[in-house]
Amino acid sequence: MPDAQAPRRTVPGPGKAAPLFSAERLDGGTLSLAELRGHVVLLNFWAVACPPCRIEMPELESIHRRYAGRGLRVVGITEMDPPRDQALRFVAEAGVTYPIVLDPGARIGELYALEAHPTTLVIDGRGRVRFVNSGYLRGEEKEIERAVREALDAERSRT
Repeated sequence: MPDAQAPRRTVPGPGKAAPLFSAERLDGGTLSLAELRGHVVLLNFWAVACPPCRIEMPELESIHRRYAGRGLRVVGITEMDPPRDQALRFVAEAGVTYPIVLDPGARIGELYALEAHPTTLVIDGRGRVRFVNSGYLRGEEKEIERAVREALDAERSRT
């Protein structure tokens, strides 16, 4: 008898709706993806114990600073339930100023069917995924930035 397994979930790819979530911010308060509708959003799932995350986050901070004035919203989602003080230290060391939300029990990570840290998604103003980058190697920030620029340009032409 064949093994009946449930269909395997995958990260929502380009053209798919980004799953909505609401989460506690590392610095207090809450943030929901729904409240960012109308903006291009760069979501970055990361973990304190992830060496590629340490390399990628300053690159994402540069993208954040370059495009925030054009409407980009960058949101970091910390995975693996680090203690709050450890996450705060990591973010400070990386020089990150964009909002970071907590994901206790990987609830959001499960919605996005994460397989690797970091995973970065670019979501358009209508809530559709436009780009996914799983893992990180130096230089991939150029692809992420290109996806951000394309999404921002498409958003501008829509309005």
